Amino acid sequence: MAFDCTIERDGDTVVLAPEGELDLENAGLLRQVVQQVLDRRDCTRLDLEMSAVTFLDSSGLGMLVAAQRAAAANGITLRLHAPGPVVRMVLEVTDLYDRLVGEPGTEPVQPDGAARA
Repeated sequence: MAFDCTIERDGDTVVLAPEGELDLENAGLLRQVVQQVLDRRDCTRLDLEMSAVTFLDSSGLGMLVAAQRAAAANGITLRLHAPGPVVRMVLEVTDLYDRLVGEPGTEPVQPDGAARA
């Protein structure tokens, strides 16, 4: 499947919105985009809007964890937002949902508005 990524800036936040499958074939593309943002060092937050990601495998998952570590090493907060059902399931099964999604230091909120238990 084709992969695309849009980039927007909102103050000190850069928002990346990947679209398509985040798998072995495409994880390297998103990794390059994330690395370019981190290399600029001109933001304090990097948000990945995940609503248009239709598939996430171990390559994509590993890239997201590595990206969060690289961002933290540069003093940048990286969080995922609005993961779709497939991405959400992978994050929950791997016990990475709370680590990668939502606001740091707060309990992520479920789509229905209820706090995670």
